[in-house]
Amino acid sequence: MRFAFLNFILIAMHPNTILRYCIYIGLFVTPFIFFIVPSSLLFPFITGKAFTFRIIVEIIFGLWLVLILRDKEYSLRLSPILKALSLFIFVVLLADILAVDAHKAFWSNYERMEGFMALIHLFAYFLVAGSILKTKEIWNKFLTANVAASAIMAVYSFFQLAGKITIHQGGVRVDGSFGNASYLGIYMVFNIFFASILFLNSRAKLAKYILGGVALVDLIVLYYTATRGAILGFLGGALIVFAYLAIKAEKGQAIRKAAGGFLVLLILGAGVFWLAKNTAFVKNSPILSRFATLSFSEIKTQGRYFVWPMAWKGVVEKPILGWGQEGFNYVFNKYYDPRMYTQEPWFDRTHDIFLDWLVNTGALGLLSYLSIFVALLYTVRKSGEQLKKEEKAILYGLSFAYFFHNIFVFDQIGSYILFFSVLAFVHSQNSREFTGRLEKGFSKLQSALGSGGARPITDSVIVILILSALYFVNYIPWKQNANIITALKVSAEGALAPLETYEKPLRSYNMGFPEALEHVSGASFNAVSKPEATEKFKQDLFSVIDSGFKKHLERAPYDVRHRIFYSIFLSRFGLYEQSITQLEEAAKYSPSKQSIYMEMGSQLILSGKIDLALEKFKKAYELEPNYEEARFAYGMGAIYAKKFELANQLLQGIQEQKIIFDDRYIGALFSAGLYNDVVATLNKRIAREPVNTQHKITLASVYLQIGMREAAVTQLQEIIKIDPSFKEKGEYYIGEIRAGRNP
Repeated sequence: MRFAFLNFILIAMHPNTILRYCIYIGLFVTPFIFFIVPSSLLFPFITGKAFTFRIIVEIIFGLWLVLILRDKEYSLRLSPILKALSLFIFVVLLADILAVDAHKAFWSNYERMEGFMALIHLFAYFLVAGSILKTKEIWNKFLTANVAASAIMAVYSFFQLAGKITIHQGGVRVDGSFGNASYLGIYMVFNIFFASILFLNSRAKLAKYILGGVALVDLIVLYYTATRGAILGFLGGALIVFAYLAIKAEKGQAIRKAAGGFLVLLILGAGVFWLAKNTAFVKNSPILSRFATLSFSEIKTQGRYFVWPMAWKGVVEKPILGWGQEGFNYVFNKYYDPRMYTQEPWFDRTHDIFLDWLVNTGALGLLSYLSIFVALLYTVRKSGEQLKKEEKAILYGLSFAYFFHNIFVFDQIGSYILFFSVLAFVHSQNSREFTGRLEKGFSKLQSALGSGGARPITDSVIVILILSALYFVNYIPWKQNANIITALKVSAEGALAPLETYEKPLRSYNMGFPEALEHVSGASFNAVSKPEATEKFKQDLFSVIDSGFKKHLERAPYDVRHRIFYSIFLSRFGLYEQSITQLEEAAKYSPSKQSIYMEMGSQLILSGKIDLALEKFKKAYELEPNYEEARFAYGMGAIYAKKFELANQLLQGIQEQKIIFDDRYIGALFSAGLYNDVVATLNKRIAREPVNTQHKITLASVYLQIGMREAAVTQLQEIIKIDPSFKEKGEYYIGEIRAGRNP
């Protein structure tokens, strides 16, 4: 007994065993990283999960390298999935090297945390999981960890439904700890199928009850995400599962009968919903109504209707290897459709993963991506007895659900990890050792690097590589991200921080440099407006941000978005000519974007070039005459240019409410010397909102500027009557005005 215990201890303390269990820990922690939402980071729903995943992968991949040099049992094995993934990684790497913006293609940004850096980590995760998780038993445990995590996520989501936890994206669609209902939706789809696999493999009744219960609550959460792509994908996947089992299961088996019954129920349920889609019950449901209104005509109201044709133009321009990852924003700007004025101004995804890969990596990239699905289905089919018929059915259904979902949505860290987990699972069930020259080559490499003499050197090199990756891939961008948040917090609190606070996020050109520019330049406006800000501080802060914009635009000259940010930054420091130059450059790369011309017109007015400003407003209006904001801006430009007949024509049809409450209209009238119209407009404001003292303050200011000093005093006296707390300040102003001074 004593010797058996000692033998167990010796085996447990063996370096290979320790390495293996450390890797197990890393893999089994992965399903729980989806709960990480650090408030200290920008885009916390993405960055916290992504950084944690990368750190885990870098550590376990390094440990795996050490292990496979010691023990061939855990070496890399060959499968169609590995071949397809390797081809895909190679093609994407080539596309990213040749990308329009190679830096962003490799690193992405904080908002997405993708790029080649994310892809190579996912590939490393696949290699480790597919090698270490060898047996069906250990895979069942891993899937159990995922399903357990989904149960916790479901509880979190139910608290959101109960109003105890905020739905982060607003509205009624639950988003869990993902911050996006679509992300939560596909997460639940994966785990419902995982729970189904475990349910079929489990022999214990209690376990089946628990797994069935988790699958049910996950399904309820999926429903409340109201994510149409995920829900329809799930239903289609379920249809495939039931149809496969109804056909392939042995005659007389209970599962065949059950599958046939569920198949009929699913079809009948779809029919009933179709017949009831126009009923009050469906129309009044915020979730069911999303499906009832689903039609081809509805697509015309969505961004996809405009974005997909724009994306195709980008494909035609670069058909072989595309624009590189994160390249769609350049396509979006170049081929912008002016009819998109009701949509968000910036798209970096097509909302179709297949079209995304076609744009980013061309035809070669899309074909290699599709080959992954082909390899997955082929490997499932050829798995023989390694996978039961029921497991094959579920994997076919899951593959369809994910595929269908990706037609309408893009991937993110959650769906990527789950999909690569599925790939690793199927790969591990039907992989084989390398043969011929590959096997001999690996054996020689293993002998050379894993031998006793070389082992310390090899292990040291691997440790150095892990530490380097942890520092350069994670710590530096994480620190930059945290520095951005620090600058934003200081700005929000209204305090004036040392120059270093604004300078830190811009010290080195890392993955988040453009986002740092965007946010720090915005925070700088609050800083320079503080009374305690010295001229030297203002100049130094300006120099830091100005040099940052120049550095970025030198590397990414086609970045229209940051040229506009740079223009706004320059204009707020009164550098209108430089600001206009940046907008002119932006217009070269995005010639159909109205907002550029409207901003240019505003800058030209500030610089006194009224006629040229009118031309820019006209350009914006003519790109899409139905765009009311462009029509209004053109009307303002006409007033500044004193072309009042044109202004009246343009402003006809625009609601009076919008016109009289827009300060740009007041500014244009005042600039054109139409003081009576200014007074009349402000009186209309007051008539509609008589207790809003700000309108009277504005009117008093106008009276003062046009020399009607007693009229200004009258307005201030009326404000005191409405708001007694204004009495002290109001009487001071009145005293100054009657003394002949302008307060």
